[in-house]
Amino acid sequence: MPGITIEFTEEELAELRAEAKEQGVAIKRLAHDILTEDVVRRRQRQRFIEGAGAKFASLAPEFLDAFPEGDR
Repeated sequence: MPGITIEFTEEELAELRAEAKEQGVAIKRLAHDILTEDVVRRRQRQRFIEGAGAKFASLAPEFLDAFPEGDR
């Protein structure tokens, strides 16, 4: 499986170790889950925003025609 190397300060690594121990998982698993969750959530949010913007753009003309400014 491909991997990456991430450098941490001693303090950061100590915090990661403590968190991994509290969760009962390996530090590698904890780091993977944190990074994956953060990246995936941001990317899903961005896709949602882009999709919502596109949907709004496709519906806006019809909405504006149906509800002139004075009716909104």
